[in-house]
Amino acid sequence: MSYAVRNTIILFVTLFLLGGAGFSYLKFIQEAEIEELSKTAQTKSNDLTTKQQISQSYPELKNRYDKALMILSDYDKSLYEYNNPDDAFDYLNELASGNAQVYFDYVFEDSLIQDQFGYMRSAVNGYGRYENMFRFIYRIENSQFINKISSITVNPASGDDSEYGEVSFTLTIDSYYKRIDLLDSLNTESRMDRSEIASVYNPFYPLITETLPENTDNLTNIEQSRIIGLTSKRIFIVDQTGKVKALGIGDKVYLGSLQSINMNNRTATFRLNKGGIIELVTLEIER
Repeated sequence: MSYAVRNTIILFVTLFLLGGAGFSYLKFIQEAEIEELSKTAQTKSNDLTTKQQISQSYPELKNRYDKALMILSDYDKSLYEYNNPDDAFDYLNELASGNAQVYFDYVFEDSLIQDQFGYMRSAVNGYGRYENMFRFIYRIENSQFINKISSITVNPASGDDSEYGEVSFTLTIDSYYKRIDLLDSLNTESRMDRSEIASVYNPFYPLITETLPENTDNLTNIEQSRIIGLTSKRIFIVDQTGKVKALGIGDKVYLGSLQSINMNNRTATFRLNKGGIIELVTLEIER
């Protein structure tokens, strides 16, 4: 075999081996890699499409979320942060101040839990003026933290006449606390309702009392005074202390007020409430 033929055969064998190796690499390695890359590209394409859809709806969803958060933040009720009776006592003690001042004992009784919240059950035994107790209960029901009154007992005070306006009361209160954080940014600052609302009628106050209230404001005592002059709208009277005072219709006196002035008869009529008994007292000007 000539040298040229041998070199040609070697060249063809070499080319055949290179071609086979290249074909095998493309067929068994790169095709698998291409297929895997195609699957990855498809997955990323699908993920991109999903994220584009979310991106398009994000402004609307964000707007709805902000509105919901604002509503929750401004809502007039919220849960206590922790299962701590001291928090409930401190809050109730702050509610029982000012024009709702009452005095009470706080007794923690039990703690019960639900899936997302729980509540502390306590007994509140106290006393105070009826209108103050009314405001205290109103504050409990309308202030921010959720304190539910499940039972209430009210009794009149059993003291002397000076305690006619006093009542004793027993409340069973469930104070609700959260067990999971729904919104960390929710504003749960202690907001208290300090409305001046009050009951206009004390059902425990007797219709007729045995004693009369003291004249603590030093008002004119009609039964110890005398009229020295009058006009159609005003009278001039010397009160129980010897001082001259001018009174108009509707002005307060001890136990009542000036009701009317009669120029013809030269008299003034007062309406007095003597412990539930209404009397009309008429004074005539001294001649």
